[in-house]
Amino acid sequence: MTEKHSYDCESDANRKAELAQYALRKALVSSYLGKTVTVKIDRPVGSVHPKRPNLIYPINYGYIPGVFGGDGEELDVYVLGVHEPLAEFTGKVIGIIHRENDVEDKLAAAPEGMVFHQSEIAEAVHFQEQYYKSTVEALYPKSCGAIIFRKTKDTVEYLLLFQKRSRTWSFPKGHMEMGETEAQTAFREVYEEIGLNANFLPGFRAAARYSVAGNKQKEVVLFITEANGEPIIRESEILAYRWADAQEAKKLLYPEYALIIDKAESFLKG
Repeated sequence: MTEKHSYDCESDANRKAELAQYALRKALVSSYLGKTVTVKIDRPVGSVHPKRPNLIYPINYGYIPGVFGGDGEELDVYVLGVHEPLAEFTGKVIGIIHRENDVEDKLAAAPEGMVFHQSEIAEAVHFQEQYYKSTVEALYPKSCGAIIFRKTKDTVEYLLLFQKRSRTWSFPKGHMEMGETEAQTAFREVYEEIGLNANFLPGFRAAARYSVAGNKQKEVVLFITEANGEPIIRESEILAYRWADAQEAKKLLYPEYALIIDKAESFLKG
């Protein structure tokens, strides 16, 4: 065996080991989403970071005893929704903070019944996560978008997009990001997905809630705007688009959107 071939084999083996370790790490944190956990708090509200003296914890932070994360230490948890210092906390895991440039991920938990979507979690943990490249996976994801309509001679038609990932029809929409309002997210997503600048009509806001993969409870907030041009779709995410009247749209969309279509019809006739 040549020296180069030996090196390539060793490199491939190391890469496979890294990928296996990464998969185990992700499987571990993903398994906790939606579960009830007990957290031992070692950095309560008001405590100082052991390595960053200027970093004061605005929320409680601890770990799940006996559960070890990717760094070989016990799995860390941010606690949201409780403002006083704690020694221990029991609640539901409502988010995962996936770190792309670190060997560990974090969990976020909250009292049973409290809902935090991904941008709210990101804002709560930003004091520490600002030092890492991280994304938030939420048990209660929230998206915002818009109903795009056009008036024809006989009816009103609505723009529907066929999503590449989910293989479902939907309105232009996307996840809220930290620091955005619902309307700002909707405006950004409309422009990014179909290349149009939205001019939302005042007085209309509708929301749908439904279950998605992983037992997540998704909320979608929609505004309404008249099309000011033909859409130019983002082909990396959207496979196709079509204009549909109210009845056809109801058949193509999730059932939870039926009442929103009715609300849009009533609003536009209003």
